[in-house]
Amino acid sequence: MRSRKLLLKIGLVVAMVVLANHGRLGAAEKGYFKGVDLFYGDTDGKNLYMEGTALEYYQGETHLRFGKAAIREREDGSREIIFEGEVLLTQEDFKVTGDRFHYNTGTEDGIFTGKVVLERAETRDEAGQVVKEGLTLVCGRLYLQTAEKAFTASEQPTIEHRDFRGSGQTISYRDAEEKLTISGGFHLWSKEDEFIGEEICFDLRQKTFEARRGAAPLELRLKIDEKEQKGEEQAKEEQVGEEQPEEGQTGVKQPGEEHPEEEQLRKEQTGEEQPAEEEPGEAPAAEEQPAGRLG
Repeated sequence: MRSRKLLLKIGLVVAMVVLANHGRLGAAEKGYFKGVDLFYGDTDGKNLYMEGTALEYYQGETHLRFGKAAIREREDGSREIIFEGEVLLTQEDFKVTGDRFHYNTGTEDGIFTGKVVLERAETRDEAGQVVKEGLTLVCGRLYLQTAEKAFTASEQPTIEHRDFRGSGQTISYRDAEEKLTISGGFHLWSKEDEFIGEEICFDLRQKTFEARRGAAPLELRLKIDEKEQKGEEQAKEEQVGEEQPEEGQTGVKQPGEEHPEEEQLRKEQTGEEQPAEEEPGEAPAAEEQPAGRLG
């Protein structure tokens, strides 16, 4: 038991020395492991392995949790750590999960593979104003620069932002400029609208974008608001309804409802006889009385 503990302590010291010397890490960027249950490998330090139930790795602001790891010496003398088993990387407002992470301790970059999910949490200032909006990225392969918080995603990458969600052949981001680019043919959804083209670049700090066409022109698909359209149709129907005669009315003028001129014209056109007008001053003729009987 004592020999195993001694071996673990020696192994950790060797790992730290290997990372510091061969990986060319400065004092502030020294990487170290915690939670090691088993550590083994070659005595020359070219191939080292570790296992544990709560393995952790720290380097600067980068923190990893994993199931096992292999440390290998590269041709240029630097060291590569291969993290496996539900790998979780956190760095400030970034969090990345994946099946495997190949990490170079000297350049502080690496590649996540498997089912990769990257999340950037929303950050606010002291006044409660949003400084950086949240992002969620899903892909099969992710090249990550931990020091610069920059990445390039491939293998069916998709990204979701508060204002849009999109996909493309590659999705890249640089945190220093807050520039997000979807290239190789993008498909973007913003609320209920669609946008298709070759490349689109977002300035998340300025909240602007610029899209470029490829062999084909850009394509924009807008969805008309059905509620607004129905409202316009209903208004038209109501307007037509107001012009219709009320119930019981035919909309045709009946005799007696016309003006005198219109009535006279109608009678002339139909040949309807007009009553003879009496001349003024003439008295009506007296009615004849029957002769009386004699005797």
